Amino acid sequence: MEKVQFQMEATLPELKDLYEKGLFTKSEINQITKKRTSFETSLIRRNIRKEDFFKYAEYEINLERLRKVRYKKLKYHLNPPPPSASSFSLPRRALYILKRATGKFPGDLATWLAYVEYASREGMRKVVGKGLNSALQHHPTSPTLYLLQTYYHLHPGSPFPRESIPSTSKLDLPSASTTQKPGFAIEGIDPARTTLLLGLRFVPQSKDLWREYVKLELGWVEALRRRWALLGIKDEETKLENAEGFDGDTDALKGGEGAFGPEGEDARKAILAGQLVIHALQSALEAIPPNEPPSEEGDGMEFRQSLINMFRQYPSPLRTKCLGVLYEELGEISRIHTQSRAISAKARLIITTKGLYDREYSPESADIEVGEVVLQGVELVEELGRIGKEIRKSLKVDKDDDSWKEIVGFWLINMIGKFEDNIELTEYLKSIFSTITKPSSRPPASLLIAHLESLSSTRMETARSYAEIYPNNPSIQLYRLQAEIAESTDIASLRKTFEEVARQVTQSGLKDEEKDQVRIIWRLWVDNCSLDEQGWKSILKESLRLDKNVPGIHGDVLGLYINESLKSTKDVKEMLEIVKSYQPTFDTYKIVFTSLDISEIKVEDLKKIFESWRIISRTPYEKAQAALVYSKVLLGRKGQGRAAYDVIETIKREVKESSDIFNLIESEWKILIDTQGEEDEDDEMEESD
Repeated sequence: MEKVQFQMEATLPELKDLYEKGLFTKSEINQITKKRTSFETSLIRRNIRKEDFFKYAEYEINLERLRKVRYKKLKYHLNPPPPSASSFSLPRRALYILKRATGKFPGDLATWLAYVEYASREGMRKVVGKGLNSALQHHPTSPTLYLLQTYYHLHPGSPFPRESIPSTSKLDLPSASTTQKPGFAIEGIDPARTTLLLGLRFVPQSKDLWREYVKLELGWVEALRRRWALLGIKDEETKLENAEGFDGDTDALKGGEGAFGPEGEDARKAILAGQLVIHALQSALEAIPPNEPPSEEGDGMEFRQSLINMFRQYPSPLRTKCLGVLYEELGEISRIHTQSRAISAKARLIITTKGLYDREYSPESADIEVGEVVLQGVELVEELGRIGKEIRKSLKVDKDDDSWKEIVGFWLINMIGKFEDNIELTEYLKSIFSTITKPSSRPPASLLIAHLESLSSTRMETARSYAEIYPNNPSIQLYRLQAEIAESTDIASLRKTFEEVARQVTQSGLKDEEKDQVRIIWRLWVDNCSLDEQGWKSILKESLRLDKNVPGIHGDVLGLYINESLKSTKDVKEMLEIVKSYQPTFDTYKIVFTSLDISEIKVEDLKKIFESWRIISRTPYEKAQAALVYSKVLLGRKGQGRAAYDVIETIKREVKESSDIFNLIESEWKILIDTQGEEDEDDEMEESD
């Protein structure tokens, strides 16, 4: 406790000053001391957690917020007193706590990020620099730290943007000012370049670092170009050999030898013509191949798409030249199918559609969001016509390339959504899409599913045609059945359709998502076909036979059968005897208690159903779930609270050997009691109203 006492004694001058200025009362000072003592005590125990440091730091940050509010309320900001012990003590204390956290947990990146981010938001530039250097010594392979240090050099005095830091600390930091753009320092380019190159030596596969490095070189060249343009040095006789792909301001490439000399002037022109940027870009493309596997930063093709988006937005005359390098590489990728057809298809789509998104650089042009079409009017129509012809031609040549059909189809679905207000363009895009989705083209199932998902209401003709192509696909058949239910009026025909579809889709080897869709199809069959007793027997036998392919469908159907029987039968015991012959499952009775309106069923009958459920529950978990569901039903009945309590106590005695299940029952029972109490209070208020 000596450490705690030492820390508390260090805060006495600050607390005394806060009290003398009237910012906090004596009672509040005592509360602050008690709270700090509690926090400090938690930091000296044997098992320290980083969350303890974060909670302590957040408490100090909130104290500083309160101090600032009261400081203005007392109008100290109109006639500020001289700096005193409490003027900056709270931010420094919060920073001191985070610094201690980095000492205790140097291997945890979140503590370092919280430390440097708080320092940057408080304007402590030197602390940020030292903190980043220390963090990099412990985490030399973290791309985030290199990116933050780059931002630190390029934007001195500006707080780190929140989106650039992973939210791993849950620390409630002061908000950064969003009204002003961060300042830019051209003199910070050299240390920023050194930082990025060092990061690329340690993490050569980091896509974020490569993208930032290319952007840095492009920004440096653009800054130089604008400076030389302002100097106004021109020489009309100079041959602009390096001006190819340089949009707009070619005057910046002109100029005499000046202080650079002949070789220096050639170097200056080469830099302004983008040779450094192109070299950086080519290095990035070599380091990140197109078949780079996916990671948190994306895969190789996503990296190339991000570079294209960056160049399309960046205000530089080098835009066309940089995009040309990327398009040249993508053109080679699109012609090579040995790597991956999906990669080749992605590259091919970028090349095919680039005319919609690329534009020449113009200082007066307004920014356009990434992915937005830049063409309008006749130019847009002509470009879409050219793209449509190329897609149709490619589909004839590459009939078996499912990756190309899928990627082009997804793009067309997206474009149809963008131009839905333009009827003519929408119809034209739909006509192209129809060439991909016709049965003879054998389109991928994923594309057809995506198209059905994009429709506001599924058309029966479309769903039927897709179902003919893939009769065994549960997703497509589910859309088809939903359309049949909405439009069909013939119950007999609908029942026959459901029977055929259920048999087709209930196959072995399905994915979990597809199995869930099959179970939905069976439940729709029961809910929408008004089955008689013979129909129930038929579907129960069929579900029992096919349950081995998709486990759960028989339990679902049998549960719905019990629900239907409870609406008409008077002898529940006799009905349960019939159900036994159909091999009920745990889910069978779960459906009865969760999906049926059982408010009219007698408590005695409910108990009989629960006893049947309890008998087939094999594991302690199933028994606990059955008891909890049944207890919830009883709590909803007046005067059955004691019965619900007895059910829970009985099941607790049965599963007491399993501590996890026992704790689960206690926690869930407490939630049920609290929820029921709130509902009773609401009912009383409604009755009083």
